[in-house]
Amino acid sequence: MSALPSITPQHILGFEGARVVVIGDAMLDRYVAGAVDRISPEAPIPVLRVRRDHSVAGGAANAAMNIAALGVETTLVAAWAEDEAGRELERLLAGAGVSASPVRRGTAPTIEKLRVVAGTQQIVRVDREDLAPLDAAGADAAFEAVRAALGDDVSRAALVVSDYAKGLLSDELVARLIDLARAHGIPVVVDPKSADIRKYRGATIVKPNFAEALQMSGLRADQPDEATLDTIAERLLVDGIASLAVSLSAVGVEVIEASARTRIPTRARLVSDVSGAGDSMIAGIAAGLASGLTTLQAVQVGNMAAGIACGRPGTAVVSSADLLNELLVASSPDERPGTIEDWDELAQLVAVEKEAGKTVVFANGVFDLLHAGHVALLREARSLGDVLVVGVNSDESTARLKGPTRPLQPQADRMSVLEAVRYVDFVTVFGEDTPRELIRTIRPDVIVKGSDYRPDQVVGGEDAKAWGGRVHIVNLLDGVSTTRLSQGQQVRRG
Repeated sequence: MSALPSITPQHILGFEGARVVVIGDAMLDRYVAGAVDRISPEAPIPVLRVRRDHSVAGGAANAAMNIAALGVETTLVAAWAEDEAGRELERLLAGAGVSASPVRRGTAPTIEKLRVVAGTQQIVRVDREDLAPLDAAGADAAFEAVRAALGDDVSRAALVVSDYAKGLLSDELVARLIDLARAHGIPVVVDPKSADIRKYRGATIVKPNFAEALQMSGLRADQPDEATLDTIAERLLVDGIASLAVSLSAVGVEVIEASARTRIPTRARLVSDVSGAGDSMIAGIAAGLASGLTTLQAVQVGNMAAGIACGRPGTAVVSSADLLNELLVASSPDERPGTIEDWDELAQLVAVEKEAGKTVVFANGVFDLLHAGHVALLREARSLGDVLVVGVNSDESTARLKGPTRPLQPQADRMSVLEAVRYVDFVTVFGEDTPRELIRTIRPDVIVKGSDYRPDQVVGGEDAKAWGGRVHIVNLLDGVSTTRLSQGQQVRRG
């Protein structure tokens, strides 16, 4: 199997500015949790002592909240009523930054699922739902809501069809929506529930789980062996569907395209709850396609998001910070982003590292003709924490500080050399005479300078103290400097 295309933190940061419209069956998931320590005297049933009662968005609403958490502008078109559950659902969506466009499904109430949990075990589930389909006027309203949400600028947009078979998405409405998206070159991601794959003709990616793929294929199987997957590919990759992403749980995801099949493995982890993992996967795929990733890249992001969701109890929302943390933890030094000139992007990555409990160290300088003194400073700086960020003076800044003959190397070369030093995690550049604004942007825990400075002279030191940081002074090697090396003066020791 050929190597998978890489996913980098920059891909995740690139989700900002993308737009996704979700249409589908939204619901409110309510949880009543507590402990059972006796049987009711009134009937042979457990008595739950309630400790917590809370609600989360479910179905298409959960998919929308996961997409918004990835930094994507998100609109949800769905049906709910003006009842208590509907108002709670709207409150949750607004709190997550999701724009809501509700349509009415006659007199049907907001779909609500109540789960009663004792310890970690569900003991009963109560569903309130009316599955009456949308009438013609409701379907037209839903279509127009999607059209309006997509708008005129569709350069970084995607459409998600989140089908939970609850009455909103008829075959005719789905066909109209897919035709609309294809006419504007907008990718369409489908989370299917119909047993007929032809309902989703024209979609960019249809994402069934293995059980759904078996049902749509008319098959029975216990395991996703090669013969079964071959038949699924043959029966489901019908004309007009570009690709399938079949979730195989712990085995991974099988991406089936007309010319290739690719297995994306799942990272091993302790599974807490699979509820909502499919919505997290849909979110990652949609955000990826909207921001310009390829199909395989987008499915990798979705697979990563689903894995994170499985490690959390209940219906979980996976954020861009979660994905960034996953990438930074799992990546080798060669795969880490290294040079990042955009301070906002750098600040987001540093924030992820700090949220993971890591200590961030900052050092700065011209670093012209990297020498043993520089390396010694960087080595000690890295020993003070878990992540080392190095700020490099730009060419213009260096010339102002050192004179018109400096730097000896352009900033791109100086940054490239620093990025290759094994003690350095991130390299950036600043054009000011001092790195104070950069320090204020990334808020490091430790600022490191050489012993030619006193602690009270270190730029940003007072700022760092305000957020609990500190300054550390490193003893410099005697007789080593870029000036001496540039003048051909040899350094001898011992």
